Amino acid sequence: MACTVSSVLQKCVPNFFKESDRQRLTLYLVGGASFCFLVLTPAQGPKKIELFADLGDNPKTAEGKVVVLELGVGFGPNLKYYPPGVHLIASDIHSLGEEEIKGVSESKGIHFERYLLAGAEDLSALSDESVSAVVTTLVTCSFADPSKAFKEIHRVLVPGGRYYFMEHTAEFEGKWGMEILQCLLFPVNMVIGYCHSRRDQYSDIFKYFGKANVHAKKVIMEFPTSNCLILAAGPHVYGKATKV
Repeated sequence: MACTVSSVLQKCVPNFFKESDRQRLTLYLVGGASFCFLVLTPAQGPKKIELFADLGDNPKTAEGKVVVLELGVGFGPNLKYYPPGVHLIASDIHSLGEEEIKGVSESKGIHFERYLLAGAEDLSALSDESVSAVVTTLVTCSFADPSKAFKEIHRVLVPGGRYYFMEHTAEFEGKWGMEILQCLLFPVNMVIGYCHSRRDQYSDIFKYFGKANVHAKKVIMEFPTSNCLILAAGPHVYGKATKV
């Protein structure tokens, strides 16, 4: 029953906001994203060091630069893991963190290219094969249309470029307790921040990059809390998908 209610909420929550009231929708999503970053990001630190270790080794664009596109960049919590010398295109549905990202980039030796105000489903402002790498962390759960988003990510990558991801995902160990917990809390997550906490990103990424080109790990993140809302986000998938 909970999962049925969840599927209805997934379609209805965005429609709660009228086209003329997109600012409220943006703040609504930012609130949910901020909660995720503040609560979940600290536990991801060691695995982010592992994940981004070769970020600077991606193929260069036609301009001779290693350009990293980060979607759902927020206020830039991932930039501390970026190597100096890469060029950054920061993107989100809001520009609240733009100035902070510029400052952090400068202090880290990252070349700030531009800020792209856009959702992942429409990256039409970027040409085909124009970036060396794409990054998302705790973002794909809020994609309005995962198929369009992953197709766009694949399109903008240069051949040999990599898509780096670290996302909380649907339960994958066959544990009924976690399965039930995620289903029960799904409506809460949708209302708090349009978070599709039952999404299977692992399978979605396969469709556009090919299973042989995706190297990822599934882990259960450990959080220092007994809060069931946070524990339900424990199942994670992280890794890289290469465009061939």
